[in-house]
Amino acid sequence: MFREYPPKKRVLSRKAQDAGNAATLIAVIALLIIFYLLFIPPSFRDQILEGNDTSDGGSAATGSNATILRSSPGTLSKISSEEIEHNVPSVVLYSKTEAKVLDSFPSALAKRSVFGSKPASIQFTIDDLTNTEEVLLSFLDKKRKGALIVKANGNEIFRNEITSENPAPIRINKKFLIQGSNQIDFEAESVGIRFWRVNRHQLENLQLTADVSDVSRQMSRNILIVSATEKANVKRAILRFTPDCVIGKTGKLNVLINQHSIYYSVPDCGGRIAIEFTPDVLREGENTIVFDSEQGSYLIDLIRITSELKDVMQPAYYFEVGPELMTDVRTGHKDILLELTFTEGKEQKSGALNINGRETGIFQTERVYSKNINDYVIEGNNAIKILPDTVLEIVSMDVIQK
Repeated sequence: MFREYPPKKRVLSRKAQDAGNAATLIAVIALLIIFYLLFIPPSFRDQILEGNDTSDGGSAATGSNATILRSSPGTLSKISSEEIEHNVPSVVLYSKTEAKVLDSFPSALAKRSVFGSKPASIQFTIDDLTNTEEVLLSFLDKKRKGALIVKANGNEIFRNEITSENPAPIRINKKFLIQGSNQIDFEAESVGIRFWRVNRHQLENLQLTADVSDVSRQMSRNILIVSATEKANVKRAILRFTPDCVIGKTGKLNVLINQHSIYYSVPDCGGRIAIEFTPDVLREGENTIVFDSEQGSYLIDLIRITSELKDVMQPAYYFEVGPELMTDVRTGHKDILLELTFTEGKEQKSGALNINGRETGIFQTERVYSKNINDYVIEGNNAIKILPDTVLEIVSMDVIQK
């Protein structure tokens, strides 16, 4: 007969009991936190959940010395009319061609007999082949017998008998010449069956001349300055000028702005020329305008570049002041400061600040401008505009609560 035993009870360990109690406590704390976040004001709840970071135009920070707004306006300038004119000084363009001695040599001897040949050679330099024309070789032939053969860089340019001591100059075809070093070779012709002869040419006072054009004054370059405000607001750009020249004696005129050709034609001499070009050609800061003529003489006068502008609107910068901060400002517990930091320099800085429709002036030479704007701010969204009287180069603009 079997004895029945009662079932064994499961005994919880001490560690399991502690873990269960801790989980229950955590759940209760989490529930209390959730209820707390549900019933506190939304502004405090956002600060707890999202932190106190602010950005340009964002909500106001509540900590001490917190930056409400930070921006970098850059270069601002005053524009009070619908267009800006840039006057460019008159320019004179011309080229000058004159005969020039490229090189000269005292003597050269070329001879040939049945026993052998003795050629002669000279070397000369052409610095600017494009603007070098009518290259001539002249010499005296003191002792001459047989035909003279002349080669330029290996290409035959003359083969003939010399009948006088001072022959006519030999013209060298430009296609046989190169820019830089060139070589002229002299040879006496073969004696042929007259083996007893010695053909020779004793050359003296050799000279190479050419018509060389000086084109350094065929081009003119000028600089004009375009401000950041003009560049941002220009909608139409026009170049105007009057060319004074002689019809039929001038070549094409090329006008370039920042290396972009906006005009390339033979102009109407004495007429007023107007060329509209894309404003994208202009750039902030220095711009170059170049007049370049192919040939002839020009006086380019009354040169103007006109920028027609859009309705110019200076940018606005926004920041927000919450109800709690506004209350602290009104009760004198906190201040809101505006700080402008300019680039280095002692030049006068002049202009105005428009804060929510109210203006206050800027007039100083110091690098940092600081102003308490408690009386200008309002609860909610605020706007600041900078209205320059002079060119203002602003590194940073900060709105700070203290």
